[in-house]
Amino acid sequence: MEVQTRSHDALFEGLPCIIGLPRCWPARPDYRRTPLAEVCLPEEMPPYLLLGSLDCSRFESSDAGWSARWVDASADTHVEARFERATRQLELAQVWRGIDGGTSHTTGDDFGRGIQMLYMPFPEAWDAAAAARLEGAYRLKYFPEAGHAGFTGIPDGGFKTIGVPVPVAQLGQMHGMFETLSRDPALPVPLGGRIELRFGTINYVVGRGPEWAEDPARIYAAAFQASGLLPLGMPKLQCANDGSSAHTVERLAYLAFITVPFAGLEFVIERLAGQGLVRRRTDESGGEPGVELDAFVGSGLLDSLCSQIAWMDEGGTRRVFYLINTDAEMAKASLDRMTQAAEQSDDEARELIRQAMLVSVRQRRCRP
Repeated sequence: MEVQTRSHDALFEGLPCIIGLPRCWPARPDYRRTPLAEVCLPEEMPPYLLLGSLDCSRFESSDAGWSARWVDASADTHVEARFERATRQLELAQVWRGIDGGTSHTTGDDFGRGIQMLYMPFPEAWDAAAAARLEGAYRLKYFPEAGHAGFTGIPDGGFKTIGVPVPVAQLGQMHGMFETLSRDPALPVPLGGRIELRFGTINYVVGRGPEWAEDPARIYAAAFQASGLLPLGMPKLQCANDGSSAHTVERLAYLAFITVPFAGLEFVIERLAGQGLVRRRTDESGGEPGVELDAFVGSGLLDSLCSQIAWMDEGGTRRVFYLINTDAEMAKASLDRMTQAAEQSDDEARELIRQAMLVSVRQRRCRP
């Protein structure tokens, strides 16, 4: 990987590039898979579909067809399905927190095509509402899916990717949270993830930030403190055509890529916040929030098909950038990284975390 060649400093020797996270599956009852035209009983329906669990009391069946409804504990969140046996016509409609997510009309013997059509593209109104809701509650940046390739699963619908910068000291905590979630009976959706070492930069705009952000030595120290890894050199002053300038620090950072259905997005982010891995807005207590450890949310294929991601903080004082994939890593190499992470045992992942912590300790002792 390119990140392995960006620094030849012996202090980075032995730093793992990929750390797997335990796979988490929800506890859902089994059901008898039946062609839609043959469905007569609620037991022949999926116990979970897109946004919630089957409401058996709302299931109706006749010679002409059937109707069903799946509901979530969130207010005004449900999926409705109607099927006509003679024409094999399936109608699916979804609502999240009172916001219409579209309706699909397909012909077939299962839910697959109907579900895919609902997320081609992902509902823009949902993205807009989720961005306002999540950015208002947590320190994160939400990127709408418009113009980006997404991923749709069955029966869980559209997926999202959560990107979380993880300081070396919290790598074990992230792995432990996934271990806990894998046994949590309240887990509503499946999720998976991995941690990768990626290249990034932070640009501190001159004259807009706090006093310490004007001092390259203090910027260097702050970057080290945030990630637990030494920056790849002292910050450099860069000037833009508009006359503005910024101190730019290059660094390696661990990013957790977590793939989760949209329906479980808030559940997982709140669990991350409970571990201090994502910051709540209410936790800022008047201090400077920073952007160095802000999380982000994007499309379900962000970590495979996105080359880079960047954004400014709310005050326009600094810009954070991550290289997600080099040109050589796009698609195929990202799948190789997924496979490598999935094949790691929990013990192997813990050993890699231990190695990363040893490198961080070594760098701290030898810090210039």
